[in-house]
Amino acid sequence: MLSIVPTMLFSASLLHAQSSQVKGTVVDAKSKTPLVGATIKVLGTSTASSTDSKGTFQINVDDKNRVLNISTIGYENKTVTLGPGETTVTISLDEQTQQLESVVVTALGISRAQKSLTYSTQQVSGDELNKVKSTNLANNLNGKVAGVNIASSSSGPGGSAKVVLRGNKSASGNNQVLYVVDGVPINNQTLAGQPDNVFGGQRDGGDPIAMINPEDVENISVLKGASAAALYGSQAANGVILITTKSGKQGRTTINFSSSAQIEQAVSTPKFQSQYGQGSKGKNSNTSVFSWGDKTNGANYDNVGEFFRTGSNFTNSLTLSGGNEKNQTYFSYANTLAKGILPENDLMRHNFNLKESATFFDDKLTVEASANYITQKLDNAPTSGFYYSPLVGLYLLPRSLNIADYKTYEKFNPSRSLNEQNWFTLSDDETTQQNPWWIANRNSTRSTRNRLLLNGSAKYKIAPWISVQARGSVDRTSEVWDRKAYAGTQKILARENGAYSYTNTTITQQYGDVVANMNFNVSDKLQITGLVGTSITDWKTEGTDFTTGKDGLKVPNQFFIQNTTTPVTSTLSANRRQLQSVFASANLAYDNWIYLDLTARNDWSSTLAFTGTKSFFYPSAGLGIVLNDKLNLPEFVNMAKIRGSYAVVGNDLPPYTSLLTNTVNPYAVLTVNDIAFLKTLKPEKTKSLEIGTEWRMWNNRLNVDLTYYKTNTTNQFFKVAASHASLNKQYAINAGNIQNQGIEALVSLDAIKNDNFTWNTSVNFTYNKNKIIELADAVPEFNLTGEGRNNFASKLEVGGSFGDIYGQDFVRDNQGRIIISADGIPQKNNVYTKLGNSNPIWQMGWNNSFNYKNFNLSFLIDGKFNYDVMSVTQSLLDGYGVSKVTGDARANGGVIVNGVTPDGKAVTKVDAEQWYTSTAGMGPVSSQYIYDGTVVRLRELTFGYDFNIKDSFFKKLRVNAVGRNLFYISKKAPFDPEVTMSTGNALSGVDIFMMPATRNYGLTLNATF
Repeated sequence: MLSIVPTMLFSASLLHAQSSQVKGTVVDAKSKTPLVGATIKVLGTSTASSTDSKGTFQINVDDKNRVLNISTIGYENKTVTLGPGETTVTISLDEQTQQLESVVVTALGISRAQKSLTYSTQQVSGDELNKVKSTNLANNLNGKVAGVNIASSSSGPGGSAKVVLRGNKSASGNNQVLYVVDGVPINNQTLAGQPDNVFGGQRDGGDPIAMINPEDVENISVLKGASAAALYGSQAANGVILITTKSGKQGRTTINFSSSAQIEQAVSTPKFQSQYGQGSKGKNSNTSVFSWGDKTNGANYDNVGEFFRTGSNFTNSLTLSGGNEKNQTYFSYANTLAKGILPENDLMRHNFNLKESATFFDDKLTVEASANYITQKLDNAPTSGFYYSPLVGLYLLPRSLNIADYKTYEKFNPSRSLNEQNWFTLSDDETTQQNPWWIANRNSTRSTRNRLLLNGSAKYKIAPWISVQARGSVDRTSEVWDRKAYAGTQKILARENGAYSYTNTTITQQYGDVVANMNFNVSDKLQITGLVGTSITDWKTEGTDFTTGKDGLKVPNQFFIQNTTTPVTSTLSANRRQLQSVFASANLAYDNWIYLDLTARNDWSSTLAFTGTKSFFYPSAGLGIVLNDKLNLPEFVNMAKIRGSYAVVGNDLPPYTSLLTNTVNPYAVLTVNDIAFLKTLKPEKTKSLEIGTEWRMWNNRLNVDLTYYKTNTTNQFFKVAASHASLNKQYAINAGNIQNQGIEALVSLDAIKNDNFTWNTSVNFTYNKNKIIELADAVPEFNLTGEGRNNFASKLEVGGSFGDIYGQDFVRDNQGRIIISADGIPQKNNVYTKLGNSNPIWQMGWNNSFNYKNFNLSFLIDGKFNYDVMSVTQSLLDGYGVSKVTGDARANGGVIVNGVTPDGKAVTKVDAEQWYTSTAGMGPVSSQYIYDGTVVRLRELTFGYDFNIKDSFFKKLRVNAVGRNLFYISKKAPFDPEVTMSTGNALSGVDIFMMPATRNYGLTLNATF
């Protein structure tokens, strides 16, 4: 019995010798910071562990098998062999470098190897997107992507962005990109349309993409051409910005907090004179609205600085991410508080996002669901144009008057027992000027917007070579907006007792698709990846629009719907549109060096009802050849690829245009339809050719991507005048051919790369030439913005380009001299001539990032070149005598001209007031107010420090000083040409009392714990 005891002791000691516990730490090789959630496995066994919040782990190893494999996302895998008796280890992992087999997200959310693509795409990381935050996600892409032209709306915080890829293509339709989140298209229709006339009566309602939280973005893929976006159909005729959002990560829960605090100030404001005061013909007058009076004897008021305030943008975001091998969770909350540079212009936004991912049945079924809720309140979004813009009164105020005297914007009228506007003039002849503070406080607007975006998907792997995925989404945006115009407002806007406008609108987009994905090898060298699928998209707009009509309010300043005798109410009754589709693609890879892409899609659109075309089909084909796999290229060439593609993409008609009927409004007033829509109407069609090449060299440190493209959009939708005998005013026809062709280039270089210092630099270049190839015999020209009292128009003519600006010039003799009448008035030509074009011919962006130990510095310089803009604002400033140029002209004794009288006498100088009151103002000589739009700016600048924090509650901590639009390196126009009145097709490149651009700077904080 006693002999058993030593035997047991020997066995126990033997077991103890066969296994031991190893403790270790996994750190970043460069920063030495601990890596959380790294996986440690004992090779050849099922034993595994993971690092905790301090990067430490414990694992049992067999003395006969002491080899560990360490892996984590974003780092190179590493294998470590433990020495005999080694029980403590520190393991350093290197960050993954850019691989030749890098994967990008393409149409329908499908991931593909970069080298297999037959078309051009460009990726932007979430970190790059969040360097300097703005209130609209789209603006953060400006200057960073080749082929993209972005213009921001002048409507302040929460305003829209105009994003055009490879030029404008459609005369009557939409030219903006499609936004796709996690493979599912989202609605980006603005709730209020866009301004389309000089008075600016229609507001910019802000685009839905502005409500997306940039902190939720993992990366963005820009699908530029028709071939890249063909699987999305007619919605993607203008390209796609594909957003992949963050998901939960396996391992310990990670919490990230980011905070951004910025202030903004007005830049590029007009230049004013301070020598001459209120009056006309050199004489002072207290009743004049002009500044053509006598000298002011030194009065110098900074009226613009007195009115504009310092704006701000505070954004705070909190994200939580975690999970295990089977289930991952991601949650985020963001809060944005922004104040515009206009008094009372405030925005408050809350973003909530929850995303769940899970796998079942031995990872054969993957289920993902997300819910995104955004609520926003926006007060007093500024408007452009002559009505309701505070800049009209601010800029045109006679220069001898101090606007601070009108900061008390209202005064009591005892005869009416109410407060009325306090302003130097409110005459019927000067209908556009008002006290700027009155507009901010007594022509106030408020918008309350809510958006709910629900996504769900389920993907089942039937076999190793085939899977089926079903997805669905609901995108619902609702808004309540109103404007209260108090009694005392200019009567043309609010009548005697004031006016009230109210809109309640809801837009719902529902999307669903079913896609079967296949991937199999035909032979050792031939692999086929493909899909077949079907989708349906349904849009519905409903709501109510109300104004108090021609008589305004019955009782002054009581803002409710019943308080009017002339209400104008319209109901947006079930404005609905639906698109049904089937599609397929096949991607053939031969020996991993020749790639062939084929796609086909057929759409059935409800907007084609009552036409001869019930559906439309469009295919695409692309070929890519990776040369370095088969050719004997130098060793420093990591990849050399040539590619080409051809695609046809359709675009359906605007809703409810194929058959219009007579309508009756709620007050039994019949509106007779006077437009004849022919049943032969067809969808637009864009044919796209793309040829490109990609090169990666010197261990992928130098990357070059060059692309040539050409697109032709035919079957344009036009409305033309009908004959008097037809009893119709207009006909609708298909005609025209708008061509875009250009070159894109992207060059990136890891110029310096060592343990302590790195410098990465990249340059993107875009050249696009737009040309109107043809219209139709019945359409000699097509106006985007009509000719009006401001003597300009944007219109299409054969041989011209989209965005051409037309206007009036001087009458000149055969020597080019201006004809000046006997009484000294320059003569205007009544014929409209082409004066310029509002779209940049070429663009360039230069992005740089430096890292030295824990310091980081980045800056982006970009420019837009060779285009023209027009300033009606400057025309009015000159006509009223408030601009600096009019003061200088008076000081110099007149305006120097090259003129001639009708009887042949030379004229070299014209009286300043005579010149500017006849060539400027409301009806100017337009050619005098066309400017070179070329602008080069320091777009972004960041400088920061990463704190080394060990054994702390915080795992990572970074602080950055940031700036946006800090200064112009070159600018020739009197306003920032990138700011736009409208993100639609009209008013491009025209400034009519737009808000000035702003300079932003501040601090950001990022903490991970």
